[in-house]
Amino acid sequence: MLRSMYAGVSGLNSHQQMMDVTGNNISNVNTVGFKSSRVTFKEMLSQTIRGASAPQENRAGTNPQQVGLGVGVGSIDSDMSSGNLQSTGKTSDVAIQGDGFFVLRDGSTEVYSRAGNFNFDEQGRLYSSSTGMLVQGWTANENGEYNNGLTRNNLGDIQLKQEINAEATDKVNFAKNLKANIINDLGIVQGSMQVSDGATTPVTDNINFSMEPVDGSHNVWEYTLKSDDPTTTFTDPTPTTTTGEYTGQIVLENDGSIDTASSDVDNLTVDINNSGNTDTLNFDDTIKLDKDGESLITNGTGESIDLSYQQTAKRDVSINVFDSQGGKHSVLLPIEKIDNNTWEIDETKLEIDGNTLTTPLGGNHEIKFNDSGEILSGETVDLTFTPAGPGVSQTVELDFSAMTQFADGGSLETNSDGMTANFSSVNGYEAGSLESFSFTETGDIVGSFSNGLTQIQGKIAMANFANPAGLSRQEGVFEATSNSGEAGIGEPAQGGFGSLAPSTLEMSNANLSQEFTNMITAQRGFQANSKLITTSDEMLQELVNLKR
Repeated sequence: MLRSMYAGVSGLNSHQQMMDVTGNNISNVNTVGFKSSRVTFKEMLSQTIRGASAPQENRAGTNPQQVGLGVGVGSIDSDMSSGNLQSTGKTSDVAIQGDGFFVLRDGSTEVYSRAGNFNFDEQGRLYSSSTGMLVQGWTANENGEYNNGLTRNNLGDIQLKQEINAEATDKVNFAKNLKANIINDLGIVQGSMQVSDGATTPVTDNINFSMEPVDGSHNVWEYTLKSDDPTTTFTDPTPTTTTGEYTGQIVLENDGSIDTASSDVDNLTVDINNSGNTDTLNFDDTIKLDKDGESLITNGTGESIDLSYQQTAKRDVSINVFDSQGGKHSVLLPIEKIDNNTWEIDETKLEIDGNTLTTPLGGNHEIKFNDSGEILSGETVDLTFTPAGPGVSQTVELDFSAMTQFADGGSLETNSDGMTANFSSVNGYEAGSLESFSFTETGDIVGSFSNGLTQIQGKIAMANFANPAGLSRQEGVFEATSNSGEAGIGEPAQGGFGSLAPSTLEMSNANLSQEFTNMITAQRGFQANSKLITTSDEMLQELVNLKR
């Protein structure tokens, strides 16, 4: 009779422990990275009243007769499945997608956690907000590299660098297109003027002027002078005489002056109406770049045809370079077309901080392209200057090897004139301070600095176990046990370790619907065992009442 009472007591104790575990799960339903537990029961030892007997020739065997002594807790198992992810928008939060644990340092003890609510302390060390323990991983060097590899031996605190030192520029890369068929601009292509012999009663004729570029030739234009009177003759110093019309060529330098040796610009004598009365047409060989309204051609009476010349066959590229102390210097690089497939950087026009230097390139630099539009020569040139501040000479390599020369711009990113040539990358930077940071899926911590630079600062380490359920819980973290196995250390998203989800946290994996069901089950089990005790008590009472 007393056995049933004690069985009831064991049931009360076991269901109380089930209720304790369920209550803990429910209380941690909003705990970051929490892993719930479950209780399983086992039957306690049974008392054998009669043992089993073997079958005999004339008698069957008998089974053992045993009375159970109650129930006990068989196990309290941890559910290590992943919880749902919650987006927080906080850059220092990170969650694990898949297997693995964050590695934390508690003094000299290594512990593990799934809670990724991190922050950086005053010394720039990454730590767990929940526990104050330091997050373990690997710190990168100034180039964002891990010198000694990502191994357990190199594991340590992750410390963000708060400042980044200035670095001098030593290379600028250029790319994209210089338009192959671009020409310099002449403001007019046609006009007219009156020629006269200058007499009191002058003999006159009207001369029409037109001009067009010569295909396939750089800075070469063909002009035509045509008189209204078809009998008017033109005589050049050759001498060559034509009637009614004269055709010649003008070859300009890039600065807009006439190349007189290559041009038909000597004085032309005009015999007006073939009357013997003449006027002289003079070409101006002092036309200069970017001057509007320059006189191209004049006659003896001072009438002129004007020209507005613009050097449009050029590309001015502006870049900023940095000295060793982080000082920024603006460089204006003029790239001018001087011949078919040939472009030039005139060092006398190159400006640094608005000033021209004596010999920044060691002479004018030519860039030549082949017939296919690919660079043929002049891929690189050194720009040398002495910046104020450091006061020492600095050399920057200018690399044009990726530039092209096509008529249509050579890329989808064309502007109105088809010229897209520009710098593609510039190394070097000014000093900067850390403004923000972010995590990547592979565990890298990327710092963003005030100078616009981003740099990998470190990587979070992860741990995994052969039996994660065998870990021991210690104040919100896990510790390895003899049954969990030793921690395997690795980097996120590699070798079976889960990847990271930046700006999110892993929620508790406690299932409220399951926990409430377990709570009801525990309550009913507790009630049933309570009834067992009261019923046993009533039976004992009946025995006592047999003797009245």
